[in-house]
Amino acid sequence: MNKIINTALLLSAYSSLSFANLPSTSLQKFVPNNWEILAQAEGDLNQDGKKDIALIIQPKNENQHNRKLLVLFQKGQQLQLKLSRQIPNWTYRSEELCIEDALDDSSLTIKNQRLDVLFNTMSSCSNTYGLIYTYGFKLKNNQFHLIGFDVYDLDKISGKLKETSLNFLSNKAKVTTTPNIFAQVETPSKIVWKTLRTPTGYTLENIPWDSEELIHNFSVQFIGEK
Repeated sequence: MNKIINTALLLSAYSSLSFANLPSTSLQKFVPNNWEILAQAEGDLNQDGKKDIALIIQPKNENQHNRKLLVLFQKGQQLQLKLSRQIPNWTYRSEELCIEDALDDSSLTIKNQRLDVLFNTMSSCSNTYGLIYTYGFKLKNNQFHLIGFDVYDLDKISGKLKETSLNFLSNKAKVTTTPNIFAQVETPSKIVWKTLRTPTGYTLENIPWDSEELIHNFSVQFIGEK
């Protein structure tokens, strides 16, 4: 469990960035009236040395389910919209037992020109599973190509933790399985390296986020298992 907690803290640290140098109106013009910013991250995405911004926005009205991911490039003294992507409604999960929303203020990070989008479906109940998915994108030829996909899969009953990391730059996958993270005596993890079956043609524009099932089975097409 410490590994999951440390991961969450690390991701939160990356996304807790200061926007003091950016006038509020510069962001607000991209946010419709009666909408709010759910998550935001800042960093250079196009290797021009300027700080770009990624946002997840949503209506303030909790009954209106409509989330969007925006990527804004800094051009001179102005921000320009580079990309707008719909976020599926399944990410609204607060009405489900033991489940929080899949998105929060730690869902976006920017580091080393890489944009990470995190979906957290970790259950707060002690007798069930928990899953965290992270997609990593990098700009190339004017598109944000998928370069990484990571899954943390925890069975809270047995304590089994499976971590799957797909690297589309090296065409390799690392699967780490820990038998029981709750065991009083630490058990060694098993690490298996695999070669990806097929390259990815996914970009931030066409990545299949339409359902949680698609995300849960995303790695199957590349390594043949969840």
